[in-house]
Amino acid sequence: MNLRDFEYFNALGELLSFTQVATQFNVSQPTISYAMKRLEQRYGCDLIQKDPSHRFVVLTREGEILKAHVTSILDELLVVDRAIEHAKQNRIHIGFPPLIRARIFSKLLREEGTVNLISNFNLISARSKDLLENLLSGQLDFSLMGSVTPLTHPSLTVELLYKREFFIFVSKDNPLSQKSEVSFADTLDYPFILLERGLAHTGAFQSLNDKYKNKAKVLLHFSDVHTIGQLVKSNIGITLMTDFLPFQDMDGLVKIPLVAEDKVPFYVQYAYLKNAVLDEKLQELIAMLDRLSKEDELV
Repeated sequence: MNLRDFEYFNALGELLSFTQVATQFNVSQPTISYAMKRLEQRYGCDLIQKDPSHRFVVLTREGEILKAHVTSILDELLVVDRAIEHAKQNRIHIGFPPLIRARIFSKLLREEGTVNLISNFNLISARSKDLLENLLSGQLDFSLMGSVTPLTHPSLTVELLYKREFFIFVSKDNPLSQKSEVSFADTLDYPFILLERGLAHTGAFQSLNDKYKNKAKVLLHFSDVHTIGQLVKSNIGITLMTDFLPFQDMDGLVKIPLVAEDKVPFYVQYAYLKNAVLDEKLQELIAMLDRLSKEDELV
């Protein structure tokens, strides 16, 4: 059986046209037809049916079954190709959400030899959602991710590094600063200044805002934690933030816990494919991360 036959069949299952598949692969239409015949002979059944006009095809039930498996096979082969290419290049691709990277690196770099170790890695910054997709597709060998729910996936080994909670940060001049804890309802009279959309922090805010019928007002979004801290300190607004991403200067800021029923957790986890063969340098980094987590006692 020819791997190319699977590729032709997968494309035919999506395009449903011999002509379009032939064009996509720059081959003749009979080449596609012969590939389909080989597959049908192998499995002893019809995999496709032509519509009455003979312009398009549909997959039979058996064809649908094969298509589902072929897609997985081709995806897995792509992951294998990328893993081997990374090994040949002796380069490990690691994903870090930008804000998490800043916090982790500020601690890791205190350890002797960390700079030399990290120089072996190709560091990719992106949002956790994008990093997860890149990890599953084999573009990344390892990644840290932040989320408001624990990450689980049947293809991944996932370990928890940190579990923190979200707090409301306000100016010392804000009336809320006198409270020992607040409900999200208490914050609805004040505009929020938040991290940019698409991050776990905005997900946490949205879950709370949904709970309170979207009554909270958002004034601004920023990618920079420091800028948010300065604006909140000036009492222009308030923010929802985990203290895993500390403000550089807390003078003039007050951190207030949310009441129990409004608490939202923030998880920092690392993950890699279960069938990955971990490089020694990557194993060393994982050991450092685990040690850092235990020393901080943040799990």
